[in-house]
Parts: sequence; structure tokens; C-alpha cells
Amino acid sequence: MIAFIVNPAAGNGKAYKMIPKIEKYMNEKNIKYKFFITKYPGHGTVLAREAIKDDFEIVVAVGGDGTVHEVINGIRDSNVALGIIPLGTGNDFARYFRIPKDVYKALEILLMKNTKFIDSAVINKYITCNNVANIGIDADVAVQVTRFKRFFSGILAYTLSLINVLFKYKPYNVKIDIDGKMIKRKIMLAAFGNCSFYGGGFKILPDANPDDGYLDVIIVNEISKFKLLFLLPMAIFGKHTSLKCVETYKAEKIHIDAEKELALCVDGEVILSNTIVLNVKRNSVKICTN
Repeated sequence: MIAFIVNPAAGNGKAYKMIPKIEKYMNEKNIKYKFFITKYPGHGTVLAREAIKDDFEIVVAVGGDGTVHEVINGIRDSNVALGIIPLGTGNDFARYFRIPKDVYKALEILLMKNTKFIDSAVINKYITCNNVANIGIDADVAVQVTRFKRFFSGILAYTLSLINVLFKYKPYNVKIDIDGKMIKRKIMLAAFGNCSFYGGGFKILPDANPDDGYLDVIIVNEISKFKLLFLLPMAIFGKHTSLKCVETYKAEKIHIDAEKELALCVDGEVILSNTIVLNVKRNSVKICTN
């Protein structure tokens, strides 16, 4: 059986409107299924856990990166497979695995039942991140994106949010322990993750591999705001890592201490903390892939 967890707000209501198409496809294929509709933030995690208890083989996140994040946190460390129908604003996690936005093509991937296990980043011992977690100006932008994505999508929403944040942003000091190597930096941004994309298509971690047992790390040290605007177009294509202001690492454990409470954006969802610990957890999630 297949469980579909639908975020009715995803894609400005697009995910909810696709339910009849999904029903039609599943009925034609004569496959048992059930829909679950999220009603509040975090509900997707609760529903995913219930689906495991009810012996569903595949739990499908119907929505954007936030919906995927909630479902992953519900099925992690189980043998239940994650499916994705990407109907949100950014769809960065689905982009990495080349899962198409076309509903019928995404459903075909589920029925192929080609699965693989991928790693996770466990943050502060309780949050599972399977895409990208980030701090700095881009995390502050993520807070603003929730406003702009009502009217714009993908990179456009991200860019408008960036311009809104850019004029008042000040770099801050952090201490980052990367597998025992302590570095102190004044940063514009830093990102940590298993996959490559965030912000609706920016290839922030171009060398990320979700099953290599490591988290990819990128740090952008203090630069002028003008240079940051130059960096962004390069990041769309993953070419920014050649710049002198950019450092890259691979790590199993990362410990971050900041001088003030900061926004941490985890798969598009924002939490506040001044101490962040990330540990890689191998083979944590099974996913249906293209």
C-alpha cells in the first residue's frame, strides 16, 4: 500500500488540487492507497509515523521541501520507502534525484520501486536533515522567502528575499569544529548537507553525495555585498567553490558555536539556536529514485 501525505498549502494549493489526478492514476493501476492531509506544521511527521504502524510500504510526500522534511523525520530508520511528488516552491531535494514535477511521471517512479538508502544529518540529536542546513544571510533570506513565495516561485522568490535582507545584513563570528579541526571565521554564510541544491535551484554544495558517509560543508567568508551578488549567479551552476572567499570540507561531525542566536534553515524550515551539532547517520532513509 502507498500513503500520500499531502500539504494543502504547498505550491499555493497546487498539491491539494492534484489529488484527483493521483486518485485516477492509482485506480487505473489497481493499487491500494490512502491520502493523509496535513493540518499544521509538523503534522506530516505524525502522519508518516502512523503510516508506518499501518504497514504502508511507501510514504509519499506530496508538496515541497518542507513536506519532504516532515515525512523523512517520520519514516527515518525504518524500512518504509520515501516517495516524492514535487509540488512545492523550491523542490530542491527532488531536483537532486531528478524526480520530475509532472505528477504522472513522478508516480511512475514510485511504481518502479527502485530504492536506495541515503545518509542523513542529525541536528542537535533530534532533527533529521536530508538536503541542506544553512546559517548566515541565506538562512535570514529563508525567513523572508515565506512571504515572497506567495507571489513568486523558485529562484525569483529567493532573489527578491535576498535583496530585501542584503542591505541590513552584518557578518558574524562563528567557531566551527569540523571532525576535530577548529576554525574561527567571520562569515556571510555556511551550508552543510547531503545533497546539492537549495533556494529553489542554487547548487550550493556541488560535490555532495548522499550515500558517501559524509556531510559536505561550504563556508563563505566575509566579503562585500557587491561581491556576494557576483557570487550568487555562479552558485546557480555550482561554480562558486573556485572563489578565494569560499572554503569546502567533508565531515562526519560538525559543531558550531555562534556569538549570538542565529537562524538555522533545515531543508527550508527555520529554527533558532546559537549552538548547532550535526552528525552524519549512514543509510538512514530509503528513497524511491528515478
